[in-house]
Amino acid sequence: MSDDPLSVWMNFLVSTAAPKTAMVPMELDGYLTGVIVSPDLLLPSDWLDGIWGEDDPAFDDEANAEIVFGAVMAHYNAIIAALDAGFAQLEAKQPITAFRPLFFTGPDKPQHGVVRLWARGFGKAMRLAPDGWCFIAEDERLLSVLSPFTGFLENNDPALVPAENIDELLDEAAADIPRATVFLRKISQFIQQNRRGRRSTKPRRNDPCPCGSGRKFKRCCGASPVNPN
Repeated sequence: MSDDPLSVWMNFLVSTAAPKTAMVPMELDGYLTGVIVSPDLLLPSDWLDGIWGEDDPAFDDEANAEIVFGAVMAHYNAIIAALDAGFAQLEAKQPITAFRPLFFTGPDKPQHGVVRLWARGFGKAMRLAPDGWCFIAEDERLLSVLSPFTGFLENNDPALVPAENIDELLDEAAADIPRATVFLRKISQFIQQNRRGRRSTKPRRNDPCPCGSGRKFKRCCGASPVNPN
């Protein structure tokens, strides 16, 4: 068995256990990246079904299922480590080389169709947290972070006419995706930490009441109106 998570996934895809709708590695890489940088915290229970597509896998036994799931989580964790290392490079004013989406396989420019496949997975992850992504999209300060992705995300608007220099623009956008993704990772962390901070401002039931009475919150201001004592 290969130690490379994506090789394990490839072996799964050619097995009888894999549904035909399961994501290919390029789409899976984009999907997991989108899950990680989501402004809303997404747990495996939120996104795992998405990697199979419309049908469920048919594993022979629990051990095989654990191998495949372990490979997916290993690649997930590798993306997190690469993104965080990329931000450290950014802070040090160095080129971002630690994080490279799967469509960067060498020194040549990636093919636009391959980037679109990666972006298809990223877009599926975005649809798991529509409110959070709308929050980012509506913030004018963050629009530039999202712009590299927009040309590769699916758009069925028949009125959309590509620019004459669309190939050049897409080359630039693909090159900007690593930096934009690293920024999205930090933005999502900030948003999630901020939300946790706001939730933690309410005292827990056994905390001292903030009114200064000296009583527990559940016995003072947090008491039920039916049984205040």
